[in-house]
Parts: sequence; C-alpha cells; structure tokens
Amino acid sequence: MYMRSGIVMGGCYLGMAGHDVFNNKVREIVNTNEHRVVLLALDISNFKYINDFYGMDEGDKVMQDIADFYFVNEPLCLASHGIGFDQFRGAYKVDNMTNEDVVGYIARKNRIFEKELSERYPLVYQHVYVGLYFYDDSSLDVRMAVDRANLAKKSTKGRFDIPCCVYSADNCNEYLEHMDMSNEFVRACEEERIEIFLQPKISVSHNCVAGAEALVRMKTRAGELVSPARFVPVLEHTGMIGKLDDIMLDKTFAFQRQCIDKGIKPVPVSVNISRQRFTSEDLLKYMLQLQDKYQIDSSLIELEILETTFIDALDAMIDVINALRAKGFKINVDDFGSGYSSLNQIANIPADIIKFDRVFASRSLKSDKGRLVIKSLIEMLKMVEYELVFEGVETKEDLDTVVSYGCDVIQGFYFDRPLPANEFVNKYYTGSREITDGT
Repeated sequence: MYMRSGIVMGGCYLGMAGHDVFNNKVREIVNTNEHRVVLLALDISNFKYINDFYGMDEGDKVMQDIADFYFVNEPLCLASHGIGFDQFRGAYKVDNMTNEDVVGYIARKNRIFEKELSERYPLVYQHVYVGLYFYDDSSLDVRMAVDRANLAKKSTKGRFDIPCCVYSADNCNEYLEHMDMSNEFVRACEEERIEIFLQPKISVSHNCVAGAEALVRMKTRAGELVSPARFVPVLEHTGMIGKLDDIMLDKTFAFQRQCIDKGIKPVPVSVNISRQRFTSEDLLKYMLQLQDKYQIDSSLIELEILETTFIDALDAMIDVINALRAKGFKINVDDFGSGYSSLNQIANIPADIIKFDRVFASRSLKSDKGRLVIKSLIEMLKMVEYELVFEGVETKEDLDTVVSYGCDVIQGFYFDRPLPANEFVNKYYTGSREITDGT
C-alpha cells in the first residue's frame, strides 16, 4: 500500500476495511442473525474526468467523500471496503426497513451526493451506481452474495434514470445476456460476420434506383442471421455502438469502391450513425481517412441521424455536422415524425434530406386528417429545400398517395426488402435500372 492525499490506496480508504476483513465481518453478522443485512456495490460515473479536469488531488477527495458519506459516517453501515480507486462494497443493517424503504433511503443519499458533486465539479456529470443484495439466505457464501450486489450494480450502467438496482434473477440474467451478446458481437467482428444489407430508395419519376440505405446484419457461426433488434440495443446500452458505426462506414465505403472497380456507377448509400459516434470528436477524421483509403467521392456516402437525436443533442453535434457537410457528405434526418420536434426546429437544423418515419407515415396515411398532415409537411419541407424520402411504403395505394403529394423518392417493402450486397448489385446494377412496380 502507499499513501496519496490522506487516502490509503491499494484497496483501503480511511476508515474502511480490507477485502478479507470485510468478508469475515459480513459472514459473522449473517451467521449469527445479529442484523438483517443488505450488501451494497457502488461506483461512480466519469470519475476519470474529475482527475482530467480538476486534478488528481480532487479525485482523491471525491473517493474519500464517497467512503465517508456512504460508509464510514453512515449509521447503518456495519462494514465496508474500497476496491481499487473508484469502487466500494458495504453492508448496511436494515432490521426495521422494508426493501422499498432501503431503496428510497439510497435514492435520497444519491440525490444529496450527486447534487454536491454537480456544484463542486460543474464540468463533469457524475452519477452514483448502486447495486443491492438483501442477504436473507445465510447459507449463501458471502463472496457469492457480494457478486450478486455487483451484478445488480453492473445492470444499471448507462442508466441515469434509476438510483439503484436490487438484485433479482431477472434483471441480472438480462445483464448476463447483454454481456453474452456483446461478446458474440466482438467475435463476429473478429471473424468478419458483420455484413451490410442494402434497401433501395426508388425515384418514382425516373423509375430507377436513386439510392440505398446500408443496414447491419450479423451472422452466427452457423450462418444464421441475428436480428438487429437483438444486438443493436445491447450495443447502445454497453457503449459498443460506436464500434458498429465504424464497421458499417468502412464496409459501405468498401462496397462503393468495389462497384466502381467493376465499372458500375453506384448510387449514394446512407449509413445510420449513433448519437454516441456523432458526438465524438474524431468522426470527421475517420470519414476522411476512409475517403482517402477507398478514394470515394463524398457525394456517394450519406449519414443518417435519428430525428430525436438531432433535436436533443444538436448543440453537441453541430460543429461535426457542419464540418461533414462542408466536405460534401449529406446528412439525413431519419425517422422524421417519431419525435416531438417543432417545425421551427426542423426548418433550422443543418441537414440535407428528411426521411419520414415508417410508423408515423403508415398511421397518418390511414385517415383523412393524417393524409392532410403528410401533404402539408411535404409541401413545407420542400419549400425550405429539403430532399425527401418516404419510408415504409408497402401498398400501391400508399405509393400513389405519397407521390401525388410531391414526394418522389420511396423506400419500403412495396419495392424491395433489404438485400445482401451482391444481390443488390445483381438486381439493380446489372442491365437496365428501370423498376417494376412491387418488384
């Protein structure tokens, strides 16, 4: 062990026990039924940024403050210990408290502590993650009980809307399933099992393919497709979605290069980009690296951002968006109509193409009032010089209605489903590019 700013590092903070002492103390309390015990596993988000922005001495103070507030000076605390620099374990006596009382108690402590941190360190958002395990089964080994509290804590990562999580088989099984899927994604990346499928965007007036959207597909080792609905939310939750974005961008640039090398004049292909990746500082750099690597004109690659992301995180993305557009990359607002943006906001966001949300569009087309809303939106958006794409068109009736309102580019199952890249090339780049209705 060594000392730094009054804190004993290497596993202990002032007033806290080491690992073995903590486990033995908890085991003794539980075995003698001296108290009903709840185990806590705790850590804090963005701790490294406290060190980066305010210095390591301030980081040390935060860690000792956590130790003092949650454990050393907490009247309910029976035992505690620190792990490394920013993780803690503790045992509270909760003899006369219901589980709900305990959760409420922890939630209040979190609010008090997070408020103090926000006032002291306004540049860094801090959230306390707490996992709880009610140690009511004295036959369970203390190490397994601590692991359960830790699993509950891990299941809250990335969730700033909940103060703590109580261990249950369900929520921790979900966490373990997420970890399994994350590991499978990593293996799929290493084994080249991530593929792009392409869904055409059809220009009705020109009766030809005008563009495409690149959609991710992951294959198992047996060659079966895994639905994006199973793994994309997991990657968003675990913070790995940016890696998927980069893979999709690389594969889309590579696809366009392959087409050109075959003498094909490809249409623009759009790629969905997550909020996490769009707010990162190096997205433009990565795009330019890919452009240089594959020698692709920027007009052939478009980026799609969800409408809700555009509105909620525009301030964080505005510089990146403007820089990308200055380099010739078009920006699509995806799923327009799915959020709660105002027309004033939409009219002023720095984008080139608006894509109507499939669910919003299909519902609106079912009523007279809905169709009037769609018609008015198309007219207004065209007046402010957005290009438009209508997603989710599945019937001839809907196609005719949308086209009559002035939207020419259509994407949906009426024309085609997403196709493997080679099938897309064979179908839309071989011979005539003319489209047959309902192809």
